[in-house]
Amino acid sequence: MKHLFFPLLALLLIGSTTACKKDKDSDSTFFRFKLDGASYEASGLLAYATTFSDYFVIYGIKDQNSTETCYISLPKGIGTGTHNLDDSDHSGYYVDGSSTAFSTQWGASTGTVTIEELDDSHVKGTFQFTAFDSDTETVKKTITEGEFNVTFR
Repeated sequence: MKHLFFPLLALLLIGSTTACKKDKDSDSTFFRFKLDGASYEASGLLAYATTFSDYFVIYGIKDQNSTETCYISLPKGIGTGTHNLDDSDHSGYYVDGSSTAFSTQWGASTGTVTIEELDDSHVKGTFQFTAFDSDTETVKKTITEGEFNVTFR
C-alpha cells in the first residue's frame, strides 16, 4: 500500500491542477487592451456586443462606477477579416474617466479590427487604433494589443 500512495498522490495532484485550469481565451468573456501602455480589461457582464439597426458595437466597460469605456462600431453584415477603423461605419472609441471622448473619426486617427469569429451569439477578434479627442482633435490616445471575445445581448 505504501508503494501506491505517492504515485496515486502525484496523479491526484496533477489531475486536480489540470482539471481546474481554465483556458483564459476560449471559456471567458473579455475585452482587453493597452491604453498608452497601461493594461485595461473588462470581463463578464462589462464586456459584450449589441446590435442596432444598421451596425453592431463591441464594448468594454472598465467598471460599474466609471464612464471609462472602449468600444468598436461596425456595420451589420461585415465578415471575418481585417477592417480599417477610419470612418463613421468603422470606428473605434475610447471615453476616459472624465467623459472625454476619443475616436478614430477625428484628427489623424488610424486603426484596424480583425474579426476572427462572428455569429449570431458572439464575436471574437483583435484590434488596435489611435484616437483623437473630440474637442481639439489634437490630444491622442493609443490603443494597442486589443483583443475581445464577447457575446451579443
